[in-house]
Amino acid sequence: MLEKQITEEIEIDKLFSRCAELKFCGYRLVQIGCTRTVSGVEINYSFDNNFQFLNLRISCEKDQTVPSIQSVYECAFIYENEIAELFGITITDMKINFNGLLYKAAVSTPFGETAAETKAVR
Repeated sequence: MLEKQITEEIEIDKLFSRCAELKFCGYRLVQIGCTRTVSGVEINYSFDNNFQFLNLRISCEKDQTVPSIQSVYECAFIYENEIAELFGITITDMKINFNGLLYKAAVSTPFGETAAETKAVR
């Protein structure tokens, strides 16, 4: 039997405080996933507390910034660095920031452009 998973769509400015609430309630960070959308990216933060899963979802335009949650969940550093490097999203106040040196890629922000945008640049 699959457990019910709740997804809360929240505004970017509510992300940090909601993550702090979840930490206080005993939730652990499971993963942060990012995917491109037509206008930017969608970022899903997944949490667990006694096999009760909860996802926070934010939508981010290309020019918007996202606050780091590392001061609440230190393990978020790897996810946040990946999102910043691979998708070109600015994440503010990261405690651990590889400044674009986590991956070696042929192009900067390889998932930050659509195929049409990439061809136009070349």
